[in-house]
Amino acid sequence: MRSLLVLPLLVALVAGATLDFEHYWTAQEMNEYIDELVRDFPTIATAVNVGTSTEGRPIRAVRVSKNNVANRPLVIVEAGLRAREWISPMSANYILHEIVEHYYEFEHILDNVNFLVVPLVNPDGYEFSRTTNRLWLKSRSVNGNGCFGVDLNRNFGHLWNTVGGSNDPCSDSFVGTAAFSAPETAALRNLIQANSANLALYLSIQSADQMVLYPFSHSATTNPANVAELRNLANSVALTLMGQNGRVFTSGGAGLLQTPASGSSIDFVAGTVQPDLVFTLETGAGGNYGYDVPESQMAELLSETTYGFLTMAEYIANNK
Repeated sequence: MRSLLVLPLLVALVAGATLDFEHYWTAQEMNEYIDELVRDFPTIATAVNVGTSTEGRPIRAVRVSKNNVANRPLVIVEAGLRAREWISPMSANYILHEIVEHYYEFEHILDNVNFLVVPLVNPDGYEFSRTTNRLWLKSRSVNGNGCFGVDLNRNFGHLWNTVGGSNDPCSDSFVGTAAFSAPETAALRNLIQANSANLALYLSIQSADQMVLYPFSHSATTNPANVAELRNLANSVALTLMGQNGRVFTSGGAGLLQTPASGSSIDFVAGTVQPDLVFTLETGAGGNYGYDVPESQMAELLSETTYGFLTMAEYIANNK
């Protein structure tokens, strides 16, 4: 596998702006990058309208399929569920940069695997975190009494609101008024279900606990039937991540290594759609809180995370 770029990297856009992977993009810049990819690489990249956020922003995805062959095993990558985890959507965009713009370096993977990448599930919260409150985690739905937002990673429908969330609309861990009450999670659910036939692996990119996690989030003792396969691949990915920059990554069940919580995206996928492989990749940490990675460290972490993703992608190409 080739060495990924960790130096300043410029990406020319249709609008005449210039994006690089050393600053955090706006939601609009991410949309412009999607437009650029599908315009310049029409035989491999297709834009997908996932849905619309509470405040009316588009939620978009890129389908990556060499020569638009539909029946390959599919990997879905979801990022940007939580607003303040800016490195998450940037990681998804960097993954797209690698597998689309440098597709010729990943022929074996792209001959055998299709991808569906959703870089920013929560554009409203992301923009609010950028412009108003850096610590903001939730979406931006109006809850009443001056409270806003749903923790989207507590709003999915598998065992919703059974453990680890809050019914307080002002809480950072507010689960919503019902499963999939947030338009963002409902849109992602619909996308997942519409693409379930070929789904081989689902990956949620979050930050920044430096972990590779598999279901279930709601329990420390409940595991999918193929837990041995999940454990082995999670270990391999963690070793790959540690081999890049020396950061320590742990791997294991999400409900064991983190506080158990229901309503996560990986629990929904593993508990209802049930593809073979479902993971959360918690990226490397930086800054004061872990998730507020300084821009000076961004390129290093994006490369690191992408190596972890490629380890999973190669496993699918070779085994599914």
